[in-house]
Amino acid sequence: MAIRDGEKKPLFDSDLQGALSPSPSLLIEKHEICQTDWQTVILPDQVLTLYMKRCGVEYGSRAGDLRGLVLTKGCVVIEKRACEQIFRLDSPTSTLTVRLSDSALTQAAEASPGIRDCVPTDRAARDRRLSSLLYALECERIYGYSAGRLFVDGIEQALAAILVNYDGIACRAAQVFKGGLAPYRMKRVNEFIHARIEEEISLSELAQAAGLSPSHFCSLFRKTLGTTPHQFVLGRRIQHAKTLLSDPSRSILDVALASGFRTHQHFSRIFHRFTGASPSGYRAQL
Repeated sequence: MAIRDGEKKPLFDSDLQGALSPSPSLLIEKHEICQTDWQTVILPDQVLTLYMKRCGVEYGSRAGDLRGLVLTKGCVVIEKRACEQIFRLDSPTSTLTVRLSDSALTQAAEASPGIRDCVPTDRAARDRRLSSLLYALECERIYGYSAGRLFVDGIEQALAAILVNYDGIACRAAQVFKGGLAPYRMKRVNEFIHARIEEEISLSELAQAAGLSPSHFCSLFRKTLGTTPHQFVLGRRIQHAKTLLSDPSRSILDVALASGFRTHQHFSRIFHRFTGASPSGYRAQL
């Protein structure tokens, strides 16, 4: 995520916590950090850091101009990219750091009215949207990314949409999407989900099936169905699971895996959210 000593390394000098991100574009690092010595880094990509414990930081360029800042719990730092900088943390802290891809930022800029480009600079933001999304990502990390890649893709799109509106440059007329997804595009999406119901499904794959960019697809999808692609796919998985539960020879775990859920626990939690009953309770009522 960062370049230190001429090599690509994690942003902080500590062991990474938990599983790796299921998304190849949204890299996620969880760190428990002790007080650090001075570190020199270059961030080639756009990085956000959520501080989950209060700490102080000194940072700046090699040429000087050092600044001090107190980072409170829930503060999100929009890191400066593509330039050498030094920093030092003066107390232990806990962080969640994510790297957004340029493609996600570009797609968000293209879909946002009046936005041409996104070149965020370093700043500490008390933005509840950013912190809420990153805390949701941390919860998903703790659960081993059990909701799958589509959930992570959705958070990346939301983060990118917020960032381009922080620093985007207004230079073109507002872009208006009339109506929603054309029926033929929706048909392609439904067919794709049906064919891949047992597998991981990413946002980019759904958008590709519809013949649209991910950000354009998300916008039109919500206009068409009033929900997110992630929630829609979950609903389709649950409908598929209901059909399979009518077969008494199938175990609950078999039904979960055949419906695209990684674990019995995750399946049961989502099934109850959609139906108000547990899978076994629903089967008993058939």
